[in-house]
Amino acid sequence: MNELSENVAVKIYKDADGYSFPLIVRSGVFPACLYLNAYLNGNHNSPLSARKNKASAPAPAPAPAPAFHTLKKYAYELKFLYCYFIEQGIDLVERVSSGEFLSRKEVDDFVRSCKLYANEGTIDESNIVAISDKRIRDAIHATSHSQPQVSAHTLRQRLIRLRAYIEYLFVCHHYDQEPTNTQARVDDQFNKFKLYINTFIGGTRKNNTIVKDAFESVIPSDKFFYLLEIIKESSPENPFKSSKLRNQLIMQILINTGVRVGAVLKLKVSDLIDDWDNPRFLLTRTPNDPTDPRLERPSNKTKALSVSISSELMKLIKLYIQTVRAENTTAREHDFVFISEKGTTSGQPLTYKSIHKIVDKFGEALDIKLHPHKLRHKWNEVFEDKAREHGLTPEKIEDLRKYAMGWVEDSKMASVYNEYQLAVTVADISARTQSKTVPRLGGGHES
Repeated sequence: MNELSENVAVKIYKDADGYSFPLIVRSGVFPACLYLNAYLNGNHNSPLSARKNKASAPAPAPAPAPAFHTLKKYAYELKFLYCYFIEQGIDLVERVSSGEFLSRKEVDDFVRSCKLYANEGTIDESNIVAISDKRIRDAIHATSHSQPQVSAHTLRQRLIRLRAYIEYLFVCHHYDQEPTNTQARVDDQFNKFKLYINTFIGGTRKNNTIVKDAFESVIPSDKFFYLLEIIKESSPENPFKSSKLRNQLIMQILINTGVRVGAVLKLKVSDLIDDWDNPRFLLTRTPNDPTDPRLERPSNKTKALSVSISSELMKLIKLYIQTVRAENTTAREHDFVFISEKGTTSGQPLTYKSIHKIVDKFGEALDIKLHPHKLRHKWNEVFEDKAREHGLTPEKIEDLRKYAMGWVEDSKMASVYNEYQLAVTVADISARTQSKTVPRLGGGHES
């Protein structure tokens, strides 16, 4: 499937109003399939859901259109299934329009393929080299945490996307038709397909081969303290030769506040509030900001809120704005704080790709795999420790965490981000209980 996958790509375009949207294309420009792209960028509220709820309750309000980055994720899932079925000689549009759908064996084969990485392919024998003992040891070390299969979440999302796309095609070709024997047979075949694939989707919740050790901190303490040192502009261990102040500020904001990358990219000069007692910045929700020239506009998944920062960090941000940013004439065309500082994009707002490269490079200096979301998890670990030191109750800690993270009141995300501290607490209670119930060994034997 590699050759076909290379010919099929996800590309980002902008419409006349400046809104970005993804398309799945072949040969660099031609839409891979009109139905595929119509589903991707169309209405994701299936009329079948409304019909199912009609008899028992009022139809729910239509869900809002997916955000750009959600659509982009859908696009890669659709690309995966499109390439797979084309490789198998199966035209999904033709199948569904004929009322045949997929057989059990075809679904089984797709499920097996979904468990593998998208670029999994055959081995090129010309690239095979002799492996010494040292290479074996190095390979074992390098792959000690590798995943031969994708996560249960990825598998589940691929299967859900196939189900949703087949349902879309069913609605296009067969929905609201006059009842006939033929239509009844098509409806029955469609329901059988959904019932069968739902067994796999439901099973993914119980079947995950990837086990995360809850006792393992997301970033080990020694690595974390070293990171705090090397991100400084003045550090001789800083891995960057240029843009050191900008990169330090980005890392400090991610580490000190726990905000997402999108919040850093969206940060504007006008969002900064330099109060003497409470310096802070406003975290806004404007997914399609017309003033944003980027093709992939950043978005804030959490609710809008005010984020407090230290006075030292505010001084450094203002220093960056008044020196590095002010010297770039292109930067005067927009209000975003962090800019590209070299190349053809100099002066333009920084992109997702650029921030991930910055974080990756610091990770390489630490000899660990580092990405921005790990910093968000680490913030939660540190926050929990500090809150406990201040004697706050678990309920108060959770309320403060929800506010700081921008989560809604009924959010369950606290348990996800605080898994490490929860595991430590459970282990401590368990150890105390066991020490009272397990008999001591050695000494004191009765004669």
